[in-house]
Amino acid sequence: MRNTESLSKNMYFDEIRPKHSSALARFMQENDVPEIVKTFNPFPMTSETAKKIACTPRRDHYYGAFLDERIIGLSMLRGWDEGYTVPSFGIMVDHRFHSKGVGKRMLDYTIQQAVRLDCQHVRLSVFASNRTAVYLYASRGFIEESRESVLLMGESDEKIIMFKELCA
Repeated sequence: MRNTESLSKNMYFDEIRPKHSSALARFMQENDVPEIVKTFNPFPMTSETAKKIACTPRRDHYYGAFLDERIIGLSMLRGWDEGYTVPSFGIMVDHRFHSKGVGKRMLDYTIQQAVRLDCQHVRLSVFASNRTAVYLYASRGFIEESRESVLLMGESDEKIIMFKELCA
């Protein structure tokens, strides 16, 4: 795997478009593993989902972190298509690129996009067992609003709802 400096220099971000459909399908297939889907489960990790995200006109926004032409991270501002006024933020990093700064950079990029889109707030849900993500979100100004006990793949956990106010 590439070192962090090389990764940082060669990684770029782009909104997911129809031309990314195959790369997104590959990303989802390669990350449909318990380590990922245990804590990231907003939609099925299928080629059908990838095609829908990449090719269907929508108000929601999906962004890829790219290394060369390969997707190594996916973030989203979604919920507008369902009628919500505050978008839900989500992020997933390829399991082979954890702890390399991809998540931090994707979070910052996606928040910049939310500001560009004139969002006043963003919300997210995260499982308490995903301590790295909880810490990252708190370090970037997300404030916990609520917690609820849940069963996550047969184990007790807590679903945390967090919000971030954006400067408009």
